[in-house]
Amino acid sequence: MGELEGGVLTKGGSDLGVRDVCMVNLSLLAKWRWRLLQVNNALWKCIVVERYSPKVGDLLEVGEGMWPRNASRWWKDLVSLSKGMEVEWFNEEVARSVGNGMSTSFWKVPWKRNVPFMVKFNRLYSISTNQEALIHDLWRPRLFGGEWAFNWRRNLFVWENNLLTELLGDLNGFVGSIEDERWRWSLEEDNSFLVKSMYLKLEGREIPEVGHPEGERRVFHQIWKTGPPSKVIAFLWKALLDRIPARVNLEKQNCLPIDIGSNCVWCGEVVGNTLHLFLHCDLARNVWLNLMLWLNLNFVMPPNLFIHWECWSGGFYIRRFKRA
Repeated sequence: MGELEGGVLTKGGSDLGVRDVCMVNLSLLAKWRWRLLQVNNALWKCIVVERYSPKVGDLLEVGEGMWPRNASRWWKDLVSLSKGMEVEWFNEEVARSVGNGMSTSFWKVPWKRNVPFMVKFNRLYSISTNQEALIHDLWRPRLFGGEWAFNWRRNLFVWENNLLTELLGDLNGFVGSIEDERWRWSLEEDNSFLVKSMYLKLEGREIPEVGHPEGERRVFHQIWKTGPPSKVIAFLWKALLDRIPARVNLEKQNCLPIDIGSNCVWCGEVVGNTLHLFLHCDLARNVWLNLMLWLNLNFVMPPNLFIHWECWSGGFYIRRFKRA
């Protein structure tokens, strides 16, 4: 893929450098989700809260039914960002920085290890009498540290006590403060949301490019750094990918009349694919031969366009031209 600079894909690799519009739209919708999480009294947020639910300032989950039947398309898209996916790709990158604990749900907000305790310890949550409790409600500060005050509907079984021990282990080291809570975006060092980081996550750039050997990927990166007009480079890029309208490609798309075969338009003897048209056809070979005679060079026709590019782009011939 192309490299991303300032949120825009540059040309490089086997892609043309155009961003995926669907991913861009999802990233921009995610920015609205992030803005809903921020504590402020903006007029637009007050309107959304009044129309839909006070919960819009929390992490939204797919299928919560948090909109009326006449909800706007924007709101339905916003709540259903991860619909049809295995994970909540927005929520899993959001975490809570806890301060005084007076605005953070103990069970329902991922303020420890990016997973809500109601999910990780669902059994304990189901028998808790404090399912709506805030962190402040369950934490009992002491002179040195503090303790957690849980209330259960009944006595815990042995295996449930083991779950409680694991929960207390996750809570170990918690220290309250007088600071206000805030949301953190885990993909950025300063914990602030950027559309760029959201786009890169969706694009899955951590997965290395596949499908082309190392030498071919090197050529794809080099072509965008040369001097010809962009339309010439774009045509070369399509030729390297065998995406030009050669007869063999047109036949695959059912774009040729029935009475016209896929043989070369020049010699008519061999299938007219990209490689044949530019290198191995008699007409193409004569063009290259006359060029070599004019430049006074000895040249063996390479087997493909990638090697042909490398022969002309950075080898012996370039140095010879510069000396001339």
